[in-house]
Amino acid sequence: MSKSDQALEHIDIFSVAKNRQHVQTMVKLEAMPELASLLSAGEASDPFVVDIEGIEGDKGLPGALLTIHGTVFMNCVRCTKPVAVDIDREVPFLFVKDEAQANAVPVEDEDWEIVVGSDHMNIAQWVQEEIILSLPGFPQHDDCEAPQVLEDEQFEVAIDEKPNPFAQLREMLKEKQKN
Repeated sequence: MSKSDQALEHIDIFSVAKNRQHVQTMVKLEAMPELASLLSAGEASDPFVVDIEGIEGDKGLPGALLTIHGTVFMNCVRCTKPVAVDIDREVPFLFVKDEAQANAVPVEDEDWEIVVGSDHMNIAQWVQEEIILSLPGFPQHDDCEAPQVLEDEQFEVAIDEKPNPFAQLREMLKEKQKN
């Protein structure tokens, strides 16, 4: 069974997992304000393509495979101009009913993310969290040059060229002492 909706906002994740459904949707950046605050201002991003496939989970829990494709723009740490960052993330999830059940699941298997699911799960919030986790800490262009640093000699010359605002003060004090 497959569902496809360009504007799907919420899903019953337990039903998707149990019935092995495949859900395809798009999530716009406007629906993810926390993510938008981390990105380059003024750069448009196409909606993210999101696939959610119900799968057999581990430990008898319902599961789903979340796949996200898209591109965001972040500021380059070297030149501060926008740099495109491709998002291509695939993460398997196990769903539990509440925090107590999540805490009871052993942490030995790192292949699965354990999440408190819902019959009205917000897709944009779920996708936003996964995209934020996949962002690079220091985005930069592949061919970006580091900003030019002044040599010590250039730095001293730059300081010497600046007029000293107190240079005339000494002369004024001498004149005052004579009077």
